[in-house]
Amino acid sequence: MGTTRALLIGLLLPLTGCVALAPGEDAESEETEDRICLNVRAIRSFDALTDEYVYVQEGNSKYYLFTMRNRCHNLSDAMGIAIKDSMNRVCSDGFGEIVYRDRMGGGRRLESCRIDTIERVESKDDAKAIVEARTEAKSNDE
Repeated sequence: MGTTRALLIGLLLPLTGCVALAPGEDAESEETEDRICLNVRAIRSFDALTDEYVYVQEGNSKYYLFTMRNRCHNLSDAMGIAIKDSMNRVCSDGFGEIVYRDRMGGGRRLESCRIDTIERVESKDDAKAIVEARTEAKSNDE
């Protein structure tokens, strides 16, 4: 895991304003009914579940589901992922982005997608169930 983090940081450090996966102390998140903010340095891991959803773990016991504003081409197959925002935190009503290296472009091409919503979830399995239900609902609407 340490090698993966070092690789991600090495791949993405040249991005201005980006903070890649970095182990840190648990930090207080700011949460209200309509606004959720995470300290980017406290994020322990994240995983692109699909090209539209990213699961994030902050600290040891806080889990979130990020929904992208638009579908992010090849996000689920990315070589490296980072969170970009102007501050050291990302908020549900902010200007945060997911920045990633597109594996299909040989890892040389950087892509970015705007984060639309952030919601608290109970676990990764909970996040996967939400994504599955939303994906199914979308396909039924089409």
